[in-house]
Amino acid sequence: MTATAAPSVQSAPPANRLLSPLVHRELDQLLITPGQHILDIAGTSDITTRLAALVGPTGSVTAVDQDTRHLHPTHVIDVYGQDPAIAPLPGSAAGFDGVVASWLSALPSWPDLLAEMIIRLRPGGWLILADITDTPLQVYRATGNEDDAKLILRVMRTIYAHTLGNGGRSANAVDTMLITSGMQQIRSCASIETWNGGGTGCALLADIATALHDGHSDGDLDRFVELMANPQVSVRSYALRATHARKAN
Repeated sequence: MTATAAPSVQSAPPANRLLSPLVHRELDQLLITPGQHILDIAGTSDITTRLAALVGPTGSVTAVDQDTRHLHPTHVIDVYGQDPAIAPLPGSAAGFDGVVASWLSALPSWPDLLAEMIIRLRPGGWLILADITDTPLQVYRATGNEDDAKLILRVMRTIYAHTLGNGGRSANAVDTMLITSGMQQIRSCASIETWNGGGTGCALLADIATALHDGHSDGDLDRFVELMANPQVSVRSYALRATHARKAN
């Protein structure tokens, strides 16, 4: 196939843009070598492209996502347009040297999907997960208008309830499942950021609020989106969580 230049990570959905740096940091630590076969689930184009560069022309990257517009097949990258929460993952048991997945815990069926991922790992293979999990809401700074601060909290509560659901708690249960599945060298690291208006995190909140349009007037939503673009606004982020584990030999 003819290789197509992958778009910048900036063109990826905001949630994936938040998680992409976590995956890159995990790839910096773990050994992905030429000739390996990697399964990439719901990642960004920059992650898929980097994996393809790591495995080289003798390896392969199987990229799976419901929306494949950001994925470009090459002689190394195979693209599968399917919802990983519904359709079985491509590949066979022990068919991959590594599996990478983003925002696994947001899916109601995450335990089944995680079990599939572990089955598809060969002994000694690495699993990398990047997730968004629950954290207490906090508006550090608004516009000096108390009503704006209250509005931000009100809309953020709706966003967290819809986007996290049980996922916020499920992310913390992933380690338990990894242990009971016999995975080894498990390491999880969570970080909380300050999101400023106009940045990627606040853009994510604005996008989700617009999509939900749940229980809020058009005026409230318009104001929230406006506030999320205002550099005077600062809020506490979701907890961003990266996990890696190795399948026992």
